[in-house]
Amino acid sequence: MDNLQFILIDRSGLLVQEWTHAFSEHISDPTIRAKFTMLTMRGTLSDLGQFDCIVSPANSYGRLDGGFDQAISEALSPSSPLLPTHLAQKTLYSRYKGYAPPGTCTLVPLAGTACSPSNNPHACAYIALCPTMRVPEDVRWNREIVYNLMWALLVELERHNRAVAANSIGDGTSSDKGASGEITAIRKVLMTGFGTGAGNISAARCAQQMALAVKHFVDACAHPHKWSSLEWDDALSYAGEVRRTHDL
Repeated sequence: MDNLQFILIDRSGLLVQEWTHAFSEHISDPTIRAKFTMLTMRGTLSDLGQFDCIVSPANSYGRLDGGFDQAISEALSPSSPLLPTHLAQKTLYSRYKGYAPPGTCTLVPLAGTACSPSNNPHACAYIALCPTMRVPEDVRWNREIVYNLMWALLVELERHNRAVAANSIGDGTSSDKGASGEITAIRKVLMTGFGTGAGNISAARCAQQMALAVKHFVDACAHPHKWSSLEWDDALSYAGEVRRTHDL
């Protein structure tokens, strides 16, 4: 998570309050907590300045035409708000034949398109598609979807930035390259909660699982030997922490 900064936004003061509580509870390292800024959104995305990546709590088919996804489309392509959907669906078809399973994360590069960083007002270079659901619906039954999504996002950001640093795309299956072939590091990420709209997931469960995913990811990065050969005692301990959020 070196050099990463996250801006967590929501119109609900309750979710911002829950984020603040959850990150204070689970993240003991102040340098990690300082990477996350929580803001109650009063205006529009245009008030938030520049960021490298914006996270879409998307549906599995990459349609960015409702809720926060609609706001993303209007922010990145105000004159043609359907364009981000077309770019997302093209990327999803290349990687998943058009259907990204809930819980995955896919980076959609904007370089070389009409939504390129030089063309959009936020200088945003990537959309991170993180589907919370197949189609808009109540997903409270999917009790760990938020944890899985936050983990997938952190893994994808770390993998992408390592590839950029190595000037390589690893196994060649990544979608990081835009039409121009340019890839750039991601340093500032703008996102909201997962599943707290149409998904009806509570602010408390969302915040707790996001914070736990960060806690466990930081631990995994700090202890590669442990996490590359987990014993059942450790695995059950991590699972138990997440399980305690199910009824929130």
